[in-house]
Amino acid sequence: MISNYPGMKIKPGSMGKPFPGITATVVDLNTHQPLEKRGVVGMIAAQPGWPAMFRTYWNNEQTYKNKFQNGWYLCGDRASIDEEGYFWFVGRDDDVINTAGHLVGPFEIESALLEHPAVAESAVVGKPDPVNMEVVKAFITLKAGNKPDKMLELDIMNFIRKKLSPLAMPQEIEFVDSLPKTRSGKLMRRVLRAKEWGEEIGDISTLENDM
Repeated sequence: MISNYPGMKIKPGSMGKPFPGITATVVDLNTHQPLEKRGVVGMIAAQPGWPAMFRTYWNNEQTYKNKFQNGWYLCGDRASIDEEGYFWFVGRDDDVINTAGHLVGPFEIESALLEHPAVAESAVVGKPDPVNMEVVKAFITLKAGNKPDKMLELDIMNFIRKKLSPLAMPQEIEFVDSLPKTRSGKLMRRVLRAKEWGEEIGDISTLENDM
């Protein structure tokens, strides 16, 4: 629905623009009104009636209805729109980390972590914090030949701080042997987040490995 299609300029890292026939915007998280100021993070929303619009969730009509607010369908993803109308993905609404009032997308941090020469895979979640509400915690698997220790942990933290920002820097790193994924290879952040928040993990029948 939002993509890079033939004939348009490509901005590396951007989702692109709404496909012809799609009316989409970014709305305020509380009022669900379209955000007029560019560069502000909100919820991606689409105007109902787009081609191939789905009719309901299977056996869950109320959840489907709740997705429609103030005349928009809320996609469940957070993003911003730049001055040229390009959408920039931040993360799934339930994945975005609110640290000291600043919204941090785990996807951007995970991508940056993979540029560190010692990191093989990464997953980022929010961890409860009494001062900042949430802080960034990273789960990392290392490439062969690297051993987890305090010096490597500090090196990775500083790598992210310089590459992104102090807010995006993980306050804690946990080195793990593997990350929870579905059999199709999709990262399941909710499993890691539930453990940090002491919540029920829920259905993990699709996990590649038992936790």
